[in-house]
Amino acid sequence: MVVAKYPATYGHTTVINHLCNGLNKMGYRAAIGAFSFDKKPPFDIEAVKLSKFKLLTHGDKYLDFDIIHSHQSRVNYYLLSVKPTKPFVLHYHGASSKIQEINFKIMMFLYKNKISKIIAVSRTGISQMKKMIGDVRAEVIYNGVDTEFYNVGLPTPYKKGNPQLLFVSSLRRYKRANVLIEIMPQLLQKYPEAHLQIVGNGEEFHVLKNMVQNKNLGEKIELTGQIQDDELRLRYASCDLYVSASTFEVCPVPTLEAMSCGKSLVLFDIESHREIIDESKAGLIFSLNDMDILSKIEDALKNKPHYEMAARKFAEDNNWQSVCNRLVQAYKNIEK
Repeated sequence: MVVAKYPATYGHTTVINHLCNGLNKMGYRAAIGAFSFDKKPPFDIEAVKLSKFKLLTHGDKYLDFDIIHSHQSRVNYYLLSVKPTKPFVLHYHGASSKIQEINFKIMMFLYKNKISKIIAVSRTGISQMKKMIGDVRAEVIYNGVDTEFYNVGLPTPYKKGNPQLLFVSSLRRYKRANVLIEIMPQLLQKYPEAHLQIVGNGEEFHVLKNMVQNKNLGEKIELTGQIQDDELRLRYASCDLYVSASTFEVCPVPTLEAMSCGKSLVLFDIESHREIIDESKAGLIFSLNDMDILSKIEDALKNKPHYEMAARKFAEDNNWQSVCNRLVQAYKNIEK
């Protein structure tokens, strides 16, 4: 499993960690390859420091693995500059910026014929690739979730309101956590005890913090910053609804983690969110309208038991063991 730098972004890192761990448990040898490591991978996963020079001069011959599985576009300039001697799998997680789009287009123009199989984390991912490069053959394998770690029986020490809303993400502009802050005054008119927690760090953190202070909502909105997974799962457990106004997702890991804790969803109307709701029946989609968000939150609260059961079922169907089984089958189906 290859990325340029480890850890990569939150979603990428979570996926490669659990894929490697699951494959190793099944008896395969799975490792994480990167040009640099800022920390050691968990689960005793093998770390392989890649050499740009060796890849550019000898290709993948020096790597003692049967399959090379890349999770980022830019590493492929090194991995595929020399004709690969073993199957090469590209795992598409999405292109969230113009630079990433351009990089993906160039990489596919140069190396598409050297890729043995493309895996997308959702049908939305395939749709995005088609918009960028035209027709593309890819197999969908959703991101997975640890349904034992994230479960419905956890305590709720972080419940501070009724209802308690939660959003988890790296705080970039396109995630639009500001929309959730802006609707809180109207939500508090309907639910005076409501509380919103925003978990994560990023370029927008201080902007959002200033918004909360300027609106005098410090007692109703908490920005936690980056937290550890042991706390994160209790944050999921403590909420009533998981909400997201993000304008770009492909298969968001936090949404799956919330579902694994049996939480109803209220998500903004983008293709990937519609796909999740269509597949799971675990919540509702809202348009970018304050009244619609408030209406969907109210409807989701009224139908919580139904959505919560559907959320947990979807998570169980896509636990990491199931995802790894699908991945192994995808490997076996690679045309030699």
